[in-house]
Amino acid sequence: MKARHWLALGAAIAIAGPAAAQPVPRIRAKIMAFDGQVLTLQPDGTTADADWVRVAVRPDTRYVSTEKYKLAAIQPGDFAGAAVIPQGDKLRAQEVHVYPGALRGSGEGRFPEGAAGRLMINGTVAASADGTLTLHYRGAAMNNGVCEGRAPVPLTPTACTGDAAVTVAPGIPVTALTVGDQTLLVPGAMAIVSVATRPDGAKVTPGLIVEKPASAP
Repeated sequence: MKARHWLALGAAIAIAGPAAAQPVPRIRAKIMAFDGQVLTLQPDGTTADADWVRVAVRPDTRYVSTEKYKLAAIQPGDFAGAAVIPQGDKLRAQEVHVYPGALRGSGEGRFPEGAAGRLMINGTVAASADGTLTLHYRGAAMNNGVCEGRAPVPLTPTACTGDAAVTVAPGIPVTALTVGDQTLLVPGAMAIVSVATRPDGAKVTPGLIVEKPASAP
């Protein structure tokens, strides 16, 4: 799975929680060990033990796994997201993600993600047919006739709603996410981990996304 794909997943879920004003920094890493309280991670691109990162979990840490999905299986009413590139008057998907009910509302809105010009749009599926996914979403404010930003919690006077018709070409990866537990934390599995720092300097994670252990290297 490409690093770009993992970063989009992290932005899509806003894994610190739907009410978070700012996303928590994330790293992509291989799980090296887990002792029930602390994860030992090897960040992507590093090889030396000295570069490993140790991150504690919390009682409320959220665990999510991923698996391949089909565009045809997406139904109106599902909560989904798409990483898109605007091209002319079209929004062309680079990735599509379908979220479980427990993550409904997480990261809702339309906002920049990653590379220049790339957007993340998360919302409720209004329609899915003929290679077009239509998402209805809440955002922060209108900008030149477009509802933009993350949905504010609680809603503010400037909050808005919008609809985005996303073109999904054949071959675009579609991923379903599933809420899991600590059994996902298998050594060798790849994960994208939100990392927060406590006042004492210790690192903790409010949530992480783990590739299915069966497909981990």
